[in-house]
Amino acid sequence: MLSHTADTARDDDPAIAAAEDESRAALAYRKLEEMIVTLKLAPGSAITEASLAAALGMGRTPIREAVQRLSWEGLLTIRPRLGIVVSEINPGDFARVLDARHAVEVLLAGAAARFASRAERDVLADCAQAMRDAAAANDVLGFMARDKQFDEVVAVAACNPFAARVAAPLQTHSRRFWFRYFGDSDLAAAAFHHMELMRAIGAGDEPRATAKAEELMQYLRRQAARLTSG
Repeated sequence: MLSHTADTARDDDPAIAAAEDESRAALAYRKLEEMIVTLKLAPGSAITEASLAAALGMGRTPIREAVQRLSWEGLLTIRPRLGIVVSEINPGDFARVLDARHAVEVLLAGAAARFASRAERDVLADCAQAMRDAAAANDVLGFMARDKQFDEVVAVAACNPFAARVAAPLQTHSRRFWFRYFGDSDLAAAAFHHMELMRAIGAGDEPRATAKAEELMQYLRRQAARLTSG
């Protein structure tokens, strides 16, 4: 009886229904983003909302919302009457992504070191250890998951939602480039730079955090230069 009452309340309350729809859309976005970043959805491939809904076991509405968001971020292209296409990867674009990302990452790192809560610093410590373990095991997908977690924690800890909204899609594009071109060959170096930054933020050392964020960005810039030097 109580369960029936609760279900009825959810059905009758538009706010609850809207929150549940938003939660499903967020989950669809996270799953599709991961599939694009890790190339499970290949660059240039054509997909449909129906195929994505079937693959993820979700309804069409959250899938449609996730697709719209990913299109705005440049990871999908919606072609009227032709369907949805996963964006191609142009090696030269990695440097352009980093041009846009560089300063905001340094800003977020410094702010996170200054404002992070004790709980957020503890999460970063655990994340750094998990990233180290992933690198030791040559687990690229595990590393990618921890990198995503790191970005999300810093986005909240920095207390600057405007900068975080700018950074998020650029971080996703960067992960996609890195996974495509460097994931199997440069895991240890990537983990080192991220761990150093996480430790500086966790210690509340703002000058060191901004310096380590700068070092991470310079490391990624060197990677981007390798793609176009040949």
